[in-house]
Amino acid sequence: MDTSTKNYDFTKVITKEHAGKWVALSPDHASVVDYADDLETLEGKVGGREVVFMRVRKPGIAYAFKVG
Repeated sequence: MDTSTKNYDFTKVITKEHAGKWVALSPDHASVVDYADDLETLEGKVGGREVVFMRVRKPGIAYAFKVG
């Protein structure tokens, strides 16, 4: 497994309809496999497929966190 850090440009695959939702991305991050309001529902929709789960921010909402 590659543990290097890479920044992905999701502007071509994430649209306004995904705002505030959980999305399942293809392993190469090139497409949205499916999406739902909550992670549990999305996991059921994608079944055992290999995907990357991600929560999409709502427009105008900023997140901040502190570690330590």
